[in-house]
Amino acid sequence: MGSMVKKSKRFEPVKEMAKHKETAAVVRMNQSAVEQQESLDQLEKLRGYRDEYLVQFKLKGQNGMSASRLQEYQTFVQKLDCAIEEQIKTVQSVKIKVDEHKKAFKKTNSRKKVVEKLIEKSKQQEMIVEGRKEQNEADDRVFKGSTFD
Repeated sequence: MGSMVKKSKRFEPVKEMAKHKETAAVVRMNQSAVEQQESLDQLEKLRGYRDEYLVQFKLKGQNGMSASRLQEYQTFVQKLDCAIEEQIKTVQSVKIKVDEHKKAFKKTNSRKKVVEKLIEKSKQQEMIVEGRKEQNEADDRVFKGSTFD
């Protein structure tokens, strides 16, 4: 009888591919999480800078300020507000990307687990078949041994 590759061994390449896809999904998920944190940090910096600028504006305004200087402050605050709004949009889009990458990871992780369970079941079935084969061979030896007596 020719040597057949066990079913559990045939699934090993599928398992390796599933592991590779899961690893790639983890990398993408982690990269997007870093990007998310960076975008949140940037948003907080912009908000902090705006708050500091408004405090300075109020202090200087109490001491009197020219109309042109007042206009410069207002224009700059408007630019900061626009930058904050853009950063909020960035934070939102990065959050969507993070959620998508988490979902992709869960999917690849689930697929890998299914393949691992399939391999485990195959190995268990192979052990049962091997045990039966050995038992049959032992029974045959006992039977053959008793017929020649």
